[in-house]
Amino acid sequence: MSKTIYGFKKGDNITRIEPAKQCGTTIFGTPGCRDRSYIGDRLIFVGIANGCVYLKRTDIVEQKIFGSRLIDLELDIFSEGWDYYIDPNKLLEDLDESIIMSKEQILDQISKALACENYELAAKLKKQLKKK
Repeated sequence: MSKTIYGFKKGDNITRIEPAKQCGTTIFGTPGCRDRSYIGDRLIFVGIANGCVYLKRTDIVEQKIFGSRLIDLELDIFSEGWDYYIDPNKLLEDLDESIIMSKEQILDQISKALACENYELAAKLKKQLKKK
């Protein structure tokens, strides 16, 4: 479920998850397109002023091109369709946990994790062991 831009605070990592509100019509009288810019891009919320939402870029290439210039998007079309940014690499961590191991292998990994004082990994492995 998407959020409005008003629910974020300065410094939050956010992204668009829905296209912007539809505005205008085409020359043929059909509804205008919905802007899909910034969907999936990590942006840093800076604030709201002058009828715009201000965002900081995080993409290295864009930073080299635009420098420290902020993104400013009009509130009337870009106020809805936002959410907190989720790093796609975090999705891979869940995938790694689902690699099939036997109970013995899991127990071995738990003992190795405890020996290295990696209690977080040991707890994850115990959860995986309970699923078996």
